[in-house]
Amino acid sequence: MKAANAAVKAAAGLAVLAISVTACGGSSSGGSKTAQEQHSMSAAPTSTTTSTTTDATATAAATLRAGLDQLFREHVNLTGFTVQTAVATGIGSANTAASLKALDANTVALGDAVGSVYGAAARKAFIKMWRAHIGFFVEYTKGLATNDKQMVSDAQAKLANYKQDFSKFLGRATKIPSSAIATELQGHIQTLEAAIQSIVAKKADAAAKLQMAAEHMDGTAAALAGGIAKEKSLAGNPAGDASSLRAALTGLFIQHVAQVGAVVQTAVATSLTSPQTSGAISALDKNTVDLGDAIGSVYGTDARTAFLKMWRAHIGFFVNYTKGLATNDQKLVASAQAKLANYKKDFADFLGTATGLPATAVAQDLQGHITTLEAAIQAIVSKSPTAADKISMAESHMAGTAAVLAKAIAAQKKLS
Repeated sequence: MKAANAAVKAAAGLAVLAISVTACGGSSSGGSKTAQEQHSMSAAPTSTTTSTTTDATATAAATLRAGLDQLFREHVNLTGFTVQTAVATGIGSANTAASLKALDANTVALGDAVGSVYGAAARKAFIKMWRAHIGFFVEYTKGLATNDKQMVSDAQAKLANYKQDFSKFLGRATKIPSSAIATELQGHIQTLEAAIQSIVAKKADAAAKLQMAAEHMDGTAAALAGGIAKEKSLAGNPAGDASSLRAALTGLFIQHVAQVGAVVQTAVATSLTSPQTSGAISALDKNTVDLGDAIGSVYGTDARTAFLKMWRAHIGFFVNYTKGLATNDQKLVASAQAKLANYKKDFADFLGTATGLPATAVAQDLQGHITTLEAAIQAIVSKSPTAADKISMAESHMAGTAAVLAKAIAAQKKLS
C-alpha cells in the first residue's frame, strides 16, 4: 500500500458505526483512504481462509477496538512528537505549528468517529473538550519549559476539571460509569505528564515514558470499545481473542514506528551517542521484544527467536540510513537501503511461511513500511515541518498491516 497522504476520516457504513480507524496523515493534503484500502495484502488470498469463513477480526466490535487503539496511541505519540519539536525548535516555531496541526488532524478524526456513532452534537462537544485538554497539556509544557510553577499548577487544575467533565460526557454516551472513565483519564493525564516532564528535562527515559503513556491507551480503547459495542449492539466480541489480536498488533506496530521516530528525533536534537538517544533505542527494543513475544505466543520459541533477529536487524538498517542522511554519506544511505531490500525478502518469506499469506504480497506491504518510514526519517533529519505528518502516515500504514496479519493468524488458529 502507498500510504494515504491525508487526514484520518471515519469510514463509510458499518465501519463508521464501529469507529473504524482510517489512514492518517496531514490535514493539509486531502483525499483520505481507509487503513486497508488498497493495502497490498488486503486482497491477497490466503491458504487459511475461505469465502465462507467469518473474519472475527473484522467485525464491527473488533474494528471499533482496533480503531480506537490506533487513534488514541497516535494522539499520545503526536503529543510527544510535538513537545520534542517545541523543545528543539521553540514553541512558536513553524515546525511546532505543523506538529500541532498534525495533532489536531488526529483530534478531528476522533471527533468524526464519535459523531458517526452519536451524532453531530456529540462530535462538536467531543472536539471542543479534546482540543481543550490538548491546550492544557501545551500550557503544562510551557510552564515546565519556563519554570513557571503557577502555570503548571493551573494546567493541572484544568486537566482535573476536564477529567470530570469528559468522563461525564463519555459516561452518558457509552453507559460506562463515569467514575471508571475518570480513572482511565487520570491514568492518561499522569502518564502523559510524566512523559512531557522527561522530554522537557531532556532525560534519558523520555522515550520510555512516552511509550508507557501510549500503552496506557490500549486499556482505554478496550474499555470504551466494550461499552460502545454493548450500548450499540455491535456485531462481534471486542474482548474476544481475534479482536484482542488485531488490537495488540495494531498497537505494537504503530508503536514501532513511533519509537523509531523518537530515536531519530532525539538523535537529531542531541547526538547518535547521547544518553537520551541510548534511552530511546532501549525503549524501541522493548517494543521489539513485545512484538517477538506476541509472535512467539502464536508460533513458538523458534519463531520468536527468528523474528527478533530479523526485526532488530531491520531497525539497525534504519539507524544506518539515519546516520547516512545526517552525515551526508550517500554510500551509507545506499548500503542501508540495499540491506532493507534484502530484509524485505527474507522477512516476507518468514511471515508468509508462518501465516499462509503470499510472500510477494507481504514483501509489497513491507516496502510500504520501508518507504513511509524512510520519508519520515528524511523529514526529521532535515528538520522539515512535514515531519509530524510523515511519521503519522508511517504509523497509519502499520494499522493496515496489523489488520491483514491478524485476519490471517486468526483464521489459521481458529480464533474467535
